[in-house]
Amino acid sequence: MVVHLEVSGKIAKDLVKAIENINEECVWSFDSEGLHIMMSDVYKYKMLDINIASSDMVSYSCDNPVELGIVIDRIKDVTKTLKTKDLLMINYQEGKGYITLKSNGLSRSVKLIDINMVGKIPSLMEAETSLANGYSATVDSAPLGSFLKAASKAISFDVTTNLGNLCFSSETEEGLVEVEYLENDIVLKPLDYSSETNYAVSEVSSATSTMNGLVRVRGSEGGIIELMWNLAENSYVRAMIAPRV
Repeated sequence: MVVHLEVSGKIAKDLVKAIENINEECVWSFDSEGLHIMMSDVYKYKMLDINIASSDMVSYSCDNPVELGIVIDRIKDVTKTLKTKDLLMINYQEGKGYITLKSNGLSRSVKLIDINMVGKIPSLMEAETSLANGYSATVDSAPLGSFLKAASKAISFDVTTNLGNLCFSSETEEGLVEVEYLENDIVLKPLDYSSETNYAVSEVSSATSTMNGLVRVRGSEGGIIELMWNLAENSYVRAMIAPRV
């Protein structure tokens, strides 16, 4: 059984950045569709669901599904030298205790870890039920990213839905910081959903470190918030963060 993939430096760097802000260890699952990663932080406060589709890779082959235990710092040692237009090649052969990374003429073996040593991921059933009964909207990530930076010294922020509007607001030492997506600019579903839930700024910021473009936001009163964006045309990152208690 062999896994081979070749991806752009941009995808590789975004992948590592997203992971390192959550946990140093995770499981990479390969199958015929591509690479899938489901992981959480140590305290199970935030989770990431990452999918890199084979169609967004320069080349890809996987003749049998396999799960590999990864320590992300060992990958970062290679990706930190990449430029966005560089290519990164990753190879794995069955029975080997390592993967091989190649880029710009440099080859490096990266030792794997036992997947049983990686922390278990919480069940998504409760989270999905909460989200299914809550609200959803697609927004431009730029104002939201600016808001998180402006509120970076604050402990928390509120997400409020009311009359078709979606608002992110935080009381900082410098005063109120907020970004409001009005009903004229977004489609909030359901339109009459009303809620106000508090989240930790640091947790949401770290979980959305690669956020860009359009972002699907889902949430519910007192429940988790989900933010989902594309890494490439058919690849995505889905971040889920628990409310602050």
